[in-house]
Amino acid sequence: MADTVELLKGSYAALNRRDIDGTLEVLDADAKWVEHSDLPEAGSYEGRETIRAFLEQFLDSWDEFEQQIEEVHVEEDCVLLFIRLTASGRGSGIDVQSRYAHLWIMRDDRAVRVDAYYDRDSALAALRAAHGR
Repeated sequence: MADTVELLKGSYAALNRRDIDGTLEVLDADAKWVEHSDLPEAGSYEGRETIRAFLEQFLDSWDEFEQQIEEVHVEEDCVLLFIRLTASGRGSGIDVQSRYAHLWIMRDDRAVRVDAYYDRDSALAALRAAHGR
């Protein structure tokens, strides 16, 4: 899974550069991205092109945008990343710092599902639940 973690890190680096194509390379064509209800963009996005539209709209909200991966947990086909966001709102100029997590479900080096969590404990519980623990 070390190679998979590096692929995911590359996806975040691409998003930081606003390279949507590079960001999406790791996603399966039919991937599902879920922003859970405690996040501002709550909803479910299915398919690479729908996820592209979601990410483009999300990036349009920011003049400056950087995600840093602070912590990585790997369990079989799942990778849980804890992320710190530093951003500046487009138009408002408001500086934002936030922490959240993404749980990636992988199949053959492609993400088939990404779940976003604002709450650390919820993210860890989801990782355990994905493996029946």
